[in-house]
Amino acid sequence: MVRKRNRRVTRPLARGNRRVDRERKVERRRWIVRGIKLGAVVAALAMAVHHGTRLADARGWLDPFRVREVRVVGVSLANPNVLVAEAGLMGEEIHWWTPLHEYARNVERDPLVESASIHRRFPRRLTLEIRERKPVALIALDRLAPVDSTGHILPVNAFHGEFDAPVLTVAWAAEDVARDGRVRLAPVRAMLARLGEIAIHYPVLAREISAIRMEADGTVALTLVHAEGEVVLDGDTPLVKLALVDDVVRDLHRKRIHYDRLDLRFEDQIVVRRGAADRTVVQVSEGPI
Repeated sequence: MVRKRNRRVTRPLARGNRRVDRERKVERRRWIVRGIKLGAVVAALAMAVHHGTRLADARGWLDPFRVREVRVVGVSLANPNVLVAEAGLMGEEIHWWTPLHEYARNVERDPLVESASIHRRFPRRLTLEIRERKPVALIALDRLAPVDSTGHILPVNAFHGEFDAPVLTVAWAAEDVARDGRVRLAPVRAMLARLGEIAIHYPVLAREISAIRMEADGTVALTLVHAEGEVVLDGDTPLVKLALVDDVVRDLHRKRIHYDRLDLRFEDQIVVRRGAADRTVVQVSEGPI
């Protein structure tokens, strides 16, 4: 019996591959030509817009769209004219289509400015909106200097009429506390941040603080306007506990108890010290006093 071998039928693959390659080359060439034409059209349009804008500006056709007035709002410490100059808006040809974020970023380099934004106003005006840095303390270094909650020392007179900030004295040398217009010492920066939180969450208490003294061991002594003695705390004292100080002070005043110090450094209690050895413990975890 003779077996027939299965023979594979061969096809001219090489010829088919050459045909496919030619079609791909033609398609690739077509896309390259289209890209070149599109690039040429875009370049021609850009040149036309550029020269057309210059011609329209020279003829005065763009005057109705040119900004003529810049209004500065939100400033009490900074000079509005200085801010406009720092933004780079003076003498610039600003139109309605001009990007403005770079000008706002220039203003934010000013040490008195926390943030800035520029808004367009009809018909040819801009509004420069400023959020200034607010001092939370007057730190006593070589001189009294207003400083905000992030440690920026503000280059203005510490005796400004609108400042209502406590005087902060520290136990470290001035060159160790601040450099290049910033507070660098970590404990002092932490205290400034805490004062910022107090101003936000407990504004009445913030207005009561008239002086702050920081010791090298981390102890902080607050002098309140309506309290006889100092309020002592440290870096671990929660802000919620500070909110109870006003109730304790009023209760002691009602009971006519004189004291030298309110110590908040103990957990769940406030220690009222009336002398070197005499003290009264006030529990704060059981509700109102």
